[in-house]
This record gives sequence, structure tokens and C-alpha cells, in this order.
Amino acid sequence: MPKEKTVKEEISKEEIKKAEEFLKGYKLNRNLFRLDTYERKRGEVSEWDAESPDELYLARARMFEIRHAIMELPNCDEKLMLYFHYIKGETIEKCGEMLGLSRASAFRMRKRALELFIRKSA
Repeated sequence: MPKEKTVKEEISKEEIKKAEEFLKGYKLNRNLFRLDTYERKRGEVSEWDAESPDELYLARARMFEIRHAIMELPNCDEKLMLYFHYIKGETIEKCGEMLGLSRASAFRMRKRALELFIRKSA
């Protein structure tokens, strides 16, 4: 198991970018499900059924993996920031408003939340 990063260790922009991309996968997969539902409601053959029927199962597993990674973080405002922004799809501004933060503080908290996520996931 990799060593957990300490607070003193600097987290690179690349690591933050990778964490963001991983967490953004939740929204992507949720949108795949919406597209599939839309196609089915229109009576069309679902693209997923025709081309790769197991893809939706993989998308659901990926969503579970992302949600689980966030829920494993300690209970704190940073965890709530990640949950509401990446899982619930709220804007950073709206998340900050819910947490009683200014816009600038909300963006700083998101950065801290991503750093916490990286440290705990390492």
C-alpha cells in the first residue's frame, strides 16, 4: 500500500488535475445513463445495448468507485465540498453558499479538498 502523503509534502498541479479528472468521471457516467434513458424513452435501440452492452455496468461500477472514494474521507467540510460538487453536480459557488463561505473561500476549500483526497488516496 502506498505511503500516505504528509501535510508538508507538496502536491503537484498534475496530481490535482488527475484527481479532478477522476472525480469528474462521476458526472460523465451519470450523463451516459441519462442518454441511455433518453434513447429508451424515444423507443430507439440504446447505443449501449447495440455496441457494448456491458458498458453501463462498468459505468455504474465507476460511479460507485468515485462515490466510495469520497465517502471514505474523514467527516469535514472538504468532504462535503467534494460530494456536493462532483456527486451532486453543484457549482463551487453553490457549495460555498451551502457551507457558509464566500466565493473565494469556496474555491480555496475545493483546492484543499482535492489535496485531502489525494493524500488519503495515495
